[in-house]
Amino acid sequence: MSGHDDEQRGRRGPRGGVTVTGSGAADAVPDVAIADLGAEARAVDAERALGLAADCIDRMRAVLREAGVDDHALRTTQSSTWTDGSALGSSRVVARLGLQVRLRDVGSAGDLVAAAVGAGGEPARMDGIRLEVSDPTEARSLAREAAWTDAVTRGSHWAGLAGRRLGEVQWVQEGGSGDAPVFLGRAKGMTAAMAVPVEPGVQAVTASVTVRWAWADEDHAGR
Repeated sequence: MSGHDDEQRGRRGPRGGVTVTGSGAADAVPDVAIADLGAEARAVDAERALGLAADCIDRMRAVLREAGVDDHALRTTQSSTWTDGSALGSSRVVARLGLQVRLRDVGSAGDLVAAAVGAGGEPARMDGIRLEVSDPTEARSLAREAAWTDAVTRGSHWAGLAGRRLGEVQWVQEGGSGDAPVFLGRAKGMTAAMAVPVEPGVQAVTASVTVRWAWADEDHAGR
């Protein structure tokens, strides 16, 4: 039988061992705020609506640049138009433009977003702010260690219940790791005096691992 066949048989769970999945987590402090901004304008035709929305985006972008935000931290996220026929007796064209900005100073992110939206005027929108960890490497490493410890604990427990001891590790499969962004809501029509509260808090970076152990006494595995 080939090594590949042995591996496949092991993954199906042959007699003489135990397979468990362990999970772990580690806390990390978010250091990046990502704000999704937008402009939504209505006019009699698409050209005018797009012009109003573009002017709004330009005003918001100017505030961000003046605050030291690099152009590489800004990107367009949406460009669309549609007809709104809800107005009595007439229809209007709606233009929607989006602007995403990555802010490295979480502490001042709320004030800066509020200032940008205030400068944008009535068409300005804030679709949401989320917090991320720019480099979760250390937290992921700690989460993997915790997941491995959990897998060993689970495996040892199952082995004890079965009257066995854990032997060699036959294979290891990483389950997954990541951090869940924190969303801080949406708002529109804010004034420059209105601040957006942004508290970094902590995020849980998680990891999981599935491990297959043989029994320590393989020669008795079939009894």
